[in-house]
Amino acid sequence: MIRALERDDLEDVARLYNLVMRSGVGVPPRFLEPFFRRTLFDHPWADPEIPSLAYVDGSRLLGFLGSNVRRMTFDGRPIRVGCAAHLVTHPSVRDTAVGPQLVRRYLGGPQELTMTDGASETVRRMWEALRGQTVHTACFVFVIVLRPWQFVREIGLGGRLGRRGELLSVSMMRALDVATGPIAGNVLALPERPSTRVEELTPSAVLEHLPGLEGRRLLPDYDASYLSWLFAEVDRLRQWGSLWPRGIRRGGLFAQLVTSNDRIEGWYVCNLRPGGICRVVQIAARKRSAGAVIDTLVHEALRSGAAAVYGRMEPDLVGPLSERRCLVRYGGGRMVVHSNAREIVDAIVSGEALLTRLDGEWW
Repeated sequence: MIRALERDDLEDVARLYNLVMRSGVGVPPRFLEPFFRRTLFDHPWADPEIPSLAYVDGSRLLGFLGSNVRRMTFDGRPIRVGCAAHLVTHPSVRDTAVGPQLVRRYLGGPQELTMTDGASETVRRMWEALRGQTVHTACFVFVIVLRPWQFVREIGLGGRLGRRGELLSVSMMRALDVATGPIAGNVLALPERPSTRVEELTPSAVLEHLPGLEGRRLLPDYDASYLSWLFAEVDRLRQWGSLWPRGIRRGGLFAQLVTSNDRIEGWYVCNLRPGGICRVVQIAARKRSAGAVIDTLVHEALRSGAAAVYGRMEPDLVGPLSERRCLVRYGGGRMVVHSNAREIVDAIVSGEALLTRLDGEWW
């Protein structure tokens, strides 16, 4: 039987999640239950009409699909977005289509748009069988390397060294980056710093300047309480990292507003750990300003000690990123959307939407 998830189920959900993920997610079990409580029940936009779902057999919880509700506007009218997350099923029911049943039930909810941006290839095919559409551009990720030796250490060794080996590796890679800096600079060909200024990005600044992002039919409908909660949760990732298997450690919130000649060009929201990767969760820019915002991000991340900038290839970033030297690959979580309103899907695919990782479940 599929029913709405209840608070009393969260201990079972955490246990099932750890079983399915083989506890290889880098998150201590004691963090999982409070995490699910905060993000599924206690966040400001929690909506009982679009609940998380549980598959139960008697008293046993054998399947789970998390619901993260978002509010957006499409052509100026408010819509609700259901963001599906954390789809897991017990190995004993893996061959009984519990996963597709949970997804089908969730897609049938009252929300105008349903999405996921952390889908595996199996889940992507499941959604497409239920009339979902993959946003292939947003399935690509980009990497702009800033400090090549520290970047190699980060993706190649991560946290798999002992503490002594970790300290040796950090100092060694830093020394190599300093020694090979001039050569690396020629190879990486980082863009010049534009004549922009930065200041801390606050929730109130996002609310003030979001309406100025012209050319988007689909926009987040943020409010102060939700943004304050969201920024706090993104910053909290420095404490426990990622739910993904083999997840690389994350840093705290790194969010800046970019201006030029007293004009707002845009902003970015990231997780940044000095010596590690600056992980982009949102880049928002005016038309024809995305390049300047990206270049500002690159130089500010370099100044703050990042080894690389990593993010999703949003449709409206394809042009600016194609003019800059970066690595691109397919992966990092597939983005799939579903809506009975075809025009909403078309707006997402065509780049007329600000629908970033900050608004999904990937973060």
